[in-house]
Amino acid sequence: KSLIWYNPKAFKAAGYDVPKTWNDLLALSDKIAAAGKTPWCVGRASGAASGWPATDWIEDIMLRTAGVDTYDQWWQHKISWTDPAVKNAWTTWGKIVANDKYVFGGKQGVLSTNFGQSPFPMFTDPPSCYMHRQASFITDFIQKQYPKLKSGEDFNFFPFPPIDSAKGNPLLVAGDLFGMFRDTPQSRALIKYLTTADAQSIWAKRGGFLSANKTVPPSVYPDLLTQQIADMLAKASAVRFDASDLMPEAVNSAFWKGTLDYVQNPANLDNVLTTIEKAAKDAYK
Repeated sequence: KSLIWYNPKAFKAAGYDVPKTWNDLLALSDKIAAAGKTPWCVGRASGAASGWPATDWIEDIMLRTAGVDTYDQWWQHKISWTDPAVKNAWTTWGKIVANDKYVFGGKQGVLSTNFGQSPFPMFTDPPSCYMHRQASFITDFIQKQYPKLKSGEDFNFFPFPPIDSAKGNPLLVAGDLFGMFRDTPQSRALIKYLTTADAQSIWAKRGGFLSANKTVPPSVYPDLLTQQIADMLAKASAVRFDASDLMPEAVNSAFWKGTLDYVQNPANLDNVLTTIEKAAKDAYK
């Protein structure tokens, strides 16, 4: 999930370099905005689940500003949603999403644009935006909308950059899970097989899948872009599962809604966090 997508041809034409740090990223955003253009495409609409794409931003930032230990305490509710580390992650995210000069369509665009369509303005001529943060699955949306675009040439990614060098650059992931309806030796044997490199490689070769098994070689993936993402994942110093997916449903829903409320009124952040904390206190009893 820790990926930022861009159009390499548009970057080259404008003379932009891929940022290596968070400060570089903000500097590039300033440069694009100063030229009268829009740095970011952001969309949070997803029907009843609207807001979930924003949680990934905050999770990535928490990992890079507070570190993996505090991140784990956060989703386990061992620290409060009003904790300074949590609030800092939101305000850091706000440096981008709460700046109307940074986001295509301003805050109303953020709130009303469907997440799957949100990267499309990167491919207009001239580009309506230059960067988009989303997980690896977004390439399916891009390629269905623009089947002539070539991965690696017309769209590519760079890793979500480090913010505090002392915290490193851990990666955020999510995934599909196996479960047994009946605990039998046969079921256990199947589950065990499905986690092996041999079984995982069958999926990897078909595309649209990243294996959690580090022994699956990147070369089995069908395109260079996915190979690069798989290699980055295998070499990561630390990996953490999506925090909101680990939280109780009531907290997850409050988190989603809170991101929308924050985009609408960033000055209301304290109330947003207090509301989510109330949901967490009830859910973690």
